[in-house]
Amino acid sequence: MSTPYSPYPQNDDQGGSGQPYQPYPQGSGDWEPGRPQGYLAGGPVGFGAAISLAFQNILTFNGRASRSAYWWLFLVAAIIGIVLDIIAIASGVKAIIFLVDVVFIVLTLAAQVRRLHDIDRSGFWWFIVLIPIVGAIVLIVFDCQPGTPGPNKFG
Repeated sequence: MSTPYSPYPQNDDQGGSGQPYQPYPQGSGDWEPGRPQGYLAGGPVGFGAAISLAFQNILTFNGRASRSAYWWLFLVAAIIGIVLDIIAIASGVKAIIFLVDVVFIVLTLAAQVRRLHDIDRSGFWWFIVLIPIVGAIVLIVFDCQPGTPGPNKFG
């Protein structure tokens, strides 16, 4: 049964609540509506899973990333960036911040490309951010769109 308040409607006869999680097999082409999907197939994830799987797939630019996976990672990157900036101002050490910034740039770039794949767009759409103000707004709008249900040309 689904209620108007449940974020992911469940159908009890097709893997509803109480059923074990079975991720969508990568590249098998066996997509079924209502079946849970894995991380790189654009399936929704929680906070801890989003962060750990993002670090495990730091150099993976193929596959898909759900809105939850992308925005949890964005939140952690923003919080860590603010904390490190405060520490850098207080201590005067900037070398560690540079190293952490490089890691987070690669991490968020990979997640952004996978997020664009989830809405059936090429990763090259990331370059729209180079257009001042308008490009960033367009990219944020893309990031907020729901993913393509079922297979698309990126997975």
